[in-house]
Amino acid sequence: MLRLLLQRPRFRRLWLAGALSLVGDWLTFVAISLLALDRGGGPFALVVMLAVHSLPQAMLMPVAGVVADRYDRRAILVTAAIAQGVLTVAMAVAALRGALLIVQALVLLRSAATAFVPPAETAVLRHTVERDELVAANALVASTWSLTFVVGMALGGALAILGPALAIALDALTFALAAILLRGLPALPPEPDRERRHANLVRALPGELAAAFARARANPALFRAVFAKAPVGIAGGAGWVAMNVIADRSVVFGTGAVALGVIQAVRGTGTALGPAAAARMPAHRAPVAPLVAAMTAFAAIALFPMAEGSALGMLAVALCWGMGTGANWVLSSAAIQRLSPDSHIGRLASLDELSSAVSVILGAAISAAVLEHAGAVAAAGSGALAGALAWMWLAARGSSTLAIVTE
Repeated sequence: MLRLLLQRPRFRRLWLAGALSLVGDWLTFVAISLLALDRGGGPFALVVMLAVHSLPQAMLMPVAGVVADRYDRRAILVTAAIAQGVLTVAMAVAALRGALLIVQALVLLRSAATAFVPPAETAVLRHTVERDELVAANALVASTWSLTFVVGMALGGALAILGPALAIALDALTFALAAILLRGLPALPPEPDRERRHANLVRALPGELAAAFARARANPALFRAVFAKAPVGIAGGAGWVAMNVIADRSVVFGTGAVALGVIQAVRGTGTALGPAAAARMPAHRAPVAPLVAAMTAFAAIALFPMAEGSALGMLAVALCWGMGTGANWVLSSAAIQRLSPDSHIGRLASLDELSSAVSVILGAAISAAVLEHAGAVAAAGSGALAGALAWMWLAARGSSTLAIVTE
């Protein structure tokens, strides 16, 4: 995978810009956590917090997909990085003054700006590597997410002694550097869409999204690729709520905060190992990779509450959880880039992102409802079962689940 950074200069620019932004994002995550008050409120409070931080980006994702299929993708990425940087500078000023509500409002605005990045980035990535390198390129991106998670969290904790405003200011600097790197990419306008009927973006939005959905439905392999993250997202949202509740009452790591940090770090490591394993899988075994990835995630999420009380058991299951989730992300993303027409890839990527975000929130809501009445084992198990059923329905669309990778 590292060979791509040496041999593909355009991919190197895109990767480095993303890596810098991710480190900064985790710095800000730690900083805002330090500013925030202890909300409490049980499992449903976790769902509300997840929705507040995810929905602005998810709601704008369809618009972002249409924009990515209309305008130069490099210009979109550069503009988004600049907007994120400006909003982050404002966040640093608000944090310096201790204005938590203003910081949170700016986070929501930045989340809206961030919505325009994934569709454009997905469309750009496949122009930076060869077709047979897409899985390896996406695996490297996923592994980088895991590495920046660990580095960003650790650096954010170290900077905490100097105050959260400094960490947020450094995040703003990462966006500036990302914008400079992205400007070095060539112009990447989308191919013309012959089906487009309206020049006005607002009037065209419903029709263009419907056209992209219809294009996916007409190709079973593409449809499965676009929505492959949703079943794992349902299970993951349920597991996330159960994990927080279990970690909060855990004594095997000393305190709940330590338990959550250690478990998340191990799960993050798994999201790097899973994609790496998928990228190295021999060609004759590649067709079974999507099924193995999804089932690994479902099984690990269902088993996680059963390992409560055993530090080694929880960490082993968390590692498998991360591996299955990470491999699922890489395989479905590479398939979207391989199968989508250039005129539609932005919208198809936005449907992928939207379904993934909504499914996580749905799984978290299911888990919270079950948790109130039946405990963590039932909560995680119900989410994993719902995810597995959704995967089976998706697999039934066409002759073979395995076409996600092979077609």
